[in-house]
Amino acid sequence: MPPKEPVIVAASLCVVAVLSGCSAASSSGASSADPPAPTTVHSAVPSAAHSAAHPDGAALGFTVAGTRPVLPSGSQDTHAQTPEASCDSATFAADKALGARVARGFALAGFPASADLLQHFLKGKGTDVDYRPGSLVSKKALASGAFRAVNNEVQDAILGQLKAGRTRVRLSAAQLPTVAFESRSSDLYWGFRGTQGLTVTGRGTREHGRYAGTLSYVIRDSYGFPAGDTLDGFGPPMRYLQTVCGAPRHAGGAHWFPDTITVTVPFSQPA
Repeated sequence: MPPKEPVIVAASLCVVAVLSGCSAASSSGASSADPPAPTTVHSAVPSAAHSAAHPDGAALGFTVAGTRPVLPSGSQDTHAQTPEASCDSATFAADKALGARVARGFALAGFPASADLLQHFLKGKGTDVDYRPGSLVSKKALASGAFRAVNNEVQDAILGQLKAGRTRVRLSAAQLPTVAFESRSSDLYWGFRGTQGLTVTGRGTREHGRYAGTLSYVIRDSYGFPAGDTLDGFGPPMRYLQTVCGAPRHAGGAHWFPDTITVTVPFSQPA
């Protein structure tokens, strides 16, 4: 995951908006809702041998599943990483105030998801934040070049297995690249930037010379601040709140959390 640099948004009416730290897929904070995880439908499907010999005009079902899990990383550190450290009350108050100013700066700069994610981090609840299909963040992810590139790569991998006669497509972690939002003018960059995991599920049919169906992508991340990312001075204060003064050990401390963006797309390929 590439380091995230802070950005300061200066305008005549406001001066403050620093890039939220080393998140990797984060939450919509207070305004987010937790969507049910996509499920793979386990229906009876013909065997691969049957698939190869099946008449072209008749419908033949298939399913898709694959996961690249989010692995442990520095963004998930807690007070356990600094067990001997003591939370200084003055530093704690100053860092909390800085985080609040940065969140307001994100909102004023037109990055609402980035503002929500940082605010959720500062609240210290550590609960998941999930952007549902059809949400503004999901729509932005769907329209991004980063997601389109990943979708093209995944669809090619699925098509290869289908053409080999498989009706239960299983994608390995190596076949599921992570999504990296790199457009600095996007809320996705300031709120997520590099993400850490991906889950793909789907189903469809082969009929009249085409494969057609629907795929659901769950882009996964951990929103938090690892060691080593100085972020021009913004990273260390947020990490101090996350570890030395981390919740729930310290009342009012911050805490990392898992976050996801779910995107649904059609699957339509020649058989």
